[in-house]
Amino acid sequence: MATSPSKIRDKQDMTGKDKVFFFWGGMDILAIILYCVNSVRMGRIPVISDTQSFIDLWHVHNAVVPGIFVMILFILDLGLLLSFFVSAILFFKRKHWAVKFALFQEVFRLISFRCSVSLFPLLVGVTGISNVWVNLILFIISETLKLYSLKYYKYVQKGVSA
Repeated sequence: MATSPSKIRDKQDMTGKDKVFFFWGGMDILAIILYCVNSVRMGRIPVISDTQSFIDLWHVHNAVVPGIFVMILFILDLGLLLSFFVSAILFFKRKHWAVKFALFQEVFRLISFRCSVSLFPLLVGVTGISNVWVNLILFIISETLKLYSLKYYKYVQKGVSA
């Protein structure tokens, strides 16, 4: 049974939702790559060196409250980093859970101050800008862009395949 050229073209054309999902999946992959490259560039082994640093810091803080605070921050940051793999897969497979997962992940991004648009920290690093206000503005733009785009394609474009 032959498929008409218009049906083949329709399957190949990316919808706006597909483009948004691929963009955010790509940003998560870029975040993972940048994390690994920066770790290696500083002579560290990704995740393993961070875990060792956490253990060393844990031993320095003998008091319970600072130690627990350090542990919570470490777990949240490591969890966010590992969640980038999951969200990238969900976005690339265009699963409807991608939006819900990204919104859940957003809480941890706000706590750890990690931009969703991974190009922003890269741009800041390349230009050498180390201004807190520039970083804050880029962070706000990044998270606003992500939340708006995901909300738009979740609620406004509900008729588009999920």
